[in-house]
Amino acid sequence: MTNKKINFKRYVLFVTSLASFVAVPALAAVLVQNFMTFEMVVENPPILKLQGADADYDGDADDATGFLQVDLGETISNEDSTVGAAGTDTLLSNEQITFTCFTGDRVYYTDVIQLQNTTAGESWDVNLVIEPTLAAGSTQTSTTGLADADENADIWMFASSADSTTAVTSRPNPNGGVLADWYDSSDTVKPLHLEIVNGTASVLTAQTGKFTLAAGEQSQLALVADCDPNMANGDTLTFNVTVEATPN
Repeated sequence: MTNKKINFKRYVLFVTSLASFVAVPALAAVLVQNFMTFEMVVENPPILKLQGADADYDGDADDATGFLQVDLGETISNEDSTVGAAGTDTLLSNEQITFTCFTGDRVYYTDVIQLQNTTAGESWDVNLVIEPTLAAGSTQTSTTGLADADENADIWMFASSADSTTAVTSRPNPNGGVLADWYDSSDTVKPLHLEIVNGTASVLTAQTGKFTLAAGEQSQLALVADCDPNMANGDTLTFNVTVEATPN
């Protein structure tokens, strides 16, 4: 009898304890904190854009006028004030190049921009991409004029395959087949290509693909433009080229 009473008491205590455990709600969730510290360090960019010699073709050291104008001092907004909580815009470098296409002629600008690897000992892979600006909803190209359906043009942008620390003087002919000093249509890296057909602009080749710049080396960018005789004076085509760079 005694053993039965003891066992019964133990059973009651166990059931009571279990009921208490189930019935009492949790007083707090488990919280574990683990900490990280981030430090942003500012340095000069590894790929620097330099004005090419063709912007000073007339020898007056003034690139504000002429058939090719290269302005390295411009900026573009990162559009932060239009996104999310509407922050304050930060300005980013935005070089502006204006070039003339002559009706009925092909024009070569062989040395427009030089891309320089400024690092002391690191190679970088570079890719040129035609893409919209940072403003939301923009397109790859914009035009003015081009009112006639018979207006046609072609524009190519070539990157030199040779180190252009000493400027490349050969012409990157789009119809010249294999080119010794330039990435051409036979290479993995292609020239950028835009076209106007019957007054409508389109992008045929939107990116060059990656090419390598070793430390201290440069790549020269060239423009070739064909405008047929039906193009009208004052017509314009605007496009944006982003220089992407990743460590090799």
